[in-house]
Formats: sequence, structure tokens, C-alpha cells
Amino acid sequence: MFASLDLAAEPQLRLTELIAALTRNAVDFVVIGGVAAQLHRLPMPATVDLDITPSRSPENLTRLAKVFDEIDAALATAGKYGTWFPWHLISNWSQYETLHLITKFGLLDLVFKPDGSTRGFDELVDSSELVSLENVEVHVISIEKWLELKAASNREKDSMHIDLFKESRGEKNLDS
Repeated sequence: MFASLDLAAEPQLRLTELIAALTRNAVDFVVIGGVAAQLHRLPMPATVDLDITPSRSPENLTRLAKVFDEIDAALATAGKYGTWFPWHLISNWSQYETLHLITKFGLLDLVFKPDGSTRGFDELVDSSELVSLENVEVHVISIEKWLELKAASNREKDSMHIDLFKESRGEKNLDS
């Protein structure tokens, strides 16, 4: 059975439950994106999903597949409830750079190699910081790496996030 979330309505992100499922199953990952900004207390808009960069080691992918069962993961698609996917045939999904998932705890994006990162998990974990979330220690990208990834993505919303960050620090936007 997979999550029966209505994509027309914004799903509620239950961050601590998603993180707990990942850590309980010993998944190696680094938090990136909007949640990383929130954990660093950056002045960013609220996010509706958890973005992570997991390790691609075979053992970690096996643990991740187990989590998918536990959180009722489905591929996010145009359909109302997403699409079921055979997680335990790891070769079906581990080849992709990004997977957008619907879970019973909200949206989860796996970004194996974010824009601006050459080595994915191995690179990001080296510069990450351990942050406590509800008594669970999680690796979160550093603010400097967060800025690098935002700049490399070349997306308008990420440029706006960089501008918000600079304004909060009293810096002027050099592009204006």
C-alpha cells in the first residue's frame, strides 16, 4: 500500500517522522534545500518537502528501500496518489539523479548529485554539520555549501533565496 495523499492539496511535511524513519534504519544522508536552511535558522520561506542527498553505497540503498516500505513511498506523478514503484529492485531507481516521492509523512526528494556538487553524498557529508532535531543528530549541509548549491542551480527561486540570505546579513545584491 502506498500513501494516499492528494497532490492538489499541499501535503503536510512531518519532518521529524521522516527523519526518524531514515535514522532508525541507519540511512546515510545529508539534509539539503529548504529544511537545511530552516535548521540553520536562515530567513527562508517555509518548505513543503525534505530534500536529502543519500549515499549510493549498495548497503545504504538497501536500507533506503526498507525505509520506502515503512513510509509508504510512491513516485510523485501527475496522478492524485503517485505511482507505486518496486523499491526492492534497487536497480530500478538507483540510477536516477533525483526522485520525487510522496510519503505518509509528506514529500521527500532524493537528490543524489545536486547541481553544484561533483561527488554527491561523499562531498556534502565532508562539509556538513551535525544538527540536533528532536534529539536525533542529522548531517546538514553547511551554510556555505547551501549557498554554492543554490547558486549552481540557476533557478529563479534559488536566486531569490540567496538575495534573502544576503539581505538578512546586510549585504547588497551585487547583481542589481
